[in-house]
Amino acid sequence: MVVLYHVFLDGFPINQTVSDTLRPIFLFNGVLAVWVFFLVSGFSLSIAFLRRPDYAGLTKIALGRYFRLALPVLCVTLVLYAFFAVGLVLPAEKRLPAFQTFLPVAPSLWQVFRSSLFNTFFDYSFATTLIAPLWTMRFELWGSCLVLGVLFVAGRLERRFLVYSAVGVVSYFVHPIYTAFIIGLVFAEIYVSDLWARSKGTWSSATFLLFIPGVYGASLLHKAGEEPWGASLTVAMLLTIPCIFNLPTARLLSGPISRFLGRISFPLYLIHGPLMLAYGNNAYRWIDEPTDAQRMLLNLSTVAVSIACATLLAPTDRWGIAAAKRFSAYLMRPSGTPSQAETKAS
Repeated sequence: MVVLYHVFLDGFPINQTVSDTLRPIFLFNGVLAVWVFFLVSGFSLSIAFLRRPDYAGLTKIALGRYFRLALPVLCVTLVLYAFFAVGLVLPAEKRLPAFQTFLPVAPSLWQVFRSSLFNTFFDYSFATTLIAPLWTMRFELWGSCLVLGVLFVAGRLERRFLVYSAVGVVSYFVHPIYTAFIIGLVFAEIYVSDLWARSKGTWSSATFLLFIPGVYGASLLHKAGEEPWGASLTVAMLLTIPCIFNLPTARLLSGPISRFLGRISFPLYLIHGPLMLAYGNNAYRWIDEPTDAQRMLLNLSTVAVSIACATLLAPTDRWGIAAAKRFSAYLMRPSGTPSQAETKAS
C-alpha cells in the first residue's frame, strides 16, 4: 500500500483524473497503511509473551530492538550511496520536478552512517533524511519500547487492562501513533483469551462486518485534513480487526503470497524510495512525453523492480534479526560464561 501510494500518487502521478480516482481506494492510502503497521507491530511484539510469559525473552527483544531495525536501514542506505556512486541517480536538474529538491547532491559515507544509525531514530528531519519514508522508524523504536515496557510491568496483573487503558490515553496526547501500539497489544490479549477461543464463529462473523465501515472510512480519509490522526487510527482498527478475527480472512492472509510479502515487507519499505529516485526517474527519461498508458506501465515497472530488489535484500532483514539476538544474548550472558564463538574456538 505504501509503495502504490508513493509511486502512483506521490512520485509519478499519471494525471489528475487517475489520482482523484485512486486516492479514495484504501489500497492506495499509504498513511493508512502505516497506521495498520503500528497496530500489527503492537500485536506481534506482545503475542508470544501473552501466550507464554517469558520475561527473559521480553528483555532480549527490548535489548536487540534497535539493532533489528537499524542494520537493515544501514544496508539499504548503503545501496542508495552506491546508486549515487555509479551514476544511477540523475543530477537534480534532470529529474522529474517532484524529485529535484530531494538529495540534490550525493551523500557522504559519514552522512550515510549518521543518518542510518542516529538521525533516523533520534533526530529525524524531512529536510536532511536520505530515505524519506523512514520517519516511521523512530515511532517504531519507541512504540516497541512502550509495548515491551507495559508488558514487563503489567503483563501478568489481574487488572492489566486498566493499565493498558491509562497508558493508551496518555500515549494519545504524546502522539496518537503510540496509542496504536497499545491497541495492537489489546488485540493480542483478546486473541489469546478464552473469550475468543469459546466463540470464534461469532467473532468471525461479527468482525467481518467491520470491513464495510472500514473501506468506506478509508475513502474519506483524504478529505479529513492534514493530520487526521484519530480518523486514521479508527479506520485502521476497522480494517485490522477482521484481518485478525475473521477466520476466512485470516486464512487468506496466511497464504503463500501474503507470507512472501511479509518476508519482504521491511526491505520493500526501505528500498522503494531509493528506487523511485534511481530507477523511476531514469525510466521516465526513456520515453519523451509519455502517454497516460505509458505512465501506467512505467509505474507498474517501478513497483515490480521494487518487489524484485526487496526480494534480493531480504537477507538484510534476517541479518538484523540475527544481530539483535546475538547482541541481547551477549548482554544477558552470565558473567564468566563463554560465548558461542569462544566455545567453538575451544
